[in-house]
Amino acid sequence: MKIQASTALFAVLLGAFSFDARAAEPDQNARFYIGGALGRSSMSLSSPDPLVKPKNNGGTGGKFYGGYRWTEYFGIEGGYARLGNIKYSTTVNGVNTDEQSGTGQVFYGAATGRYPIGSAWALNGRLGLARGKISKADPSRPADQGGSNGSTGLMAGFGGEYDVTPNIAVTADIDYFGKLSQHAKGGLLSVGVRASF
Repeated sequence: MKIQASTALFAVLLGAFSFDARAAEPDQNARFYIGGALGRSSMSLSSPDPLVKPKNNGGTGGKFYGGYRWTEYFGIEGGYARLGNIKYSTTVNGVNTDEQSGTGQVFYGAATGRYPIGSAWALNGRLGLARGKISKADPSRPADQGGSNGSTGLMAGFGGEYDVTPNIAVTADIDYFGKLSQHAKGGLLSVGVRASF
């Protein structure tokens, strides 16, 4: 239901700021921005324990972020992403005896770059640090099996954007957040809307 509501809101925004033949010139005075996006997350899990069988999966994910541009080309950004579920199970004599699932989430901060292509299109990129975590149902499971311990590492992302109006852009991004815990990694492919002011 939440996904349908978000999709409907996204469609309304696109309709309200319809793609017409008129190119939207970016507002050069708009330095701050906020945005949100929904998409498909991907997570992978490894384990040193031969009895633990990870299942590499993901689900519906999303991110919220804000930033500041010093120039049209360079800035900084910080945000939060929720990456859906990941599953792992304990196998004894070929039988799954215990299956657990967790949810990936991450906070990040990054330097940003932007390269305009024409008057309305641009490429963008992010490079920085992310602090990830897998929250899980079973707190007794060892942390080295992809549990709730966190991890900090490099993150990177790139994508494209289209300025629908001088202050509203539609975005499409791929973000890799690195390690969410000692043995879990995650990323997100998303589309969204960004507002500058």
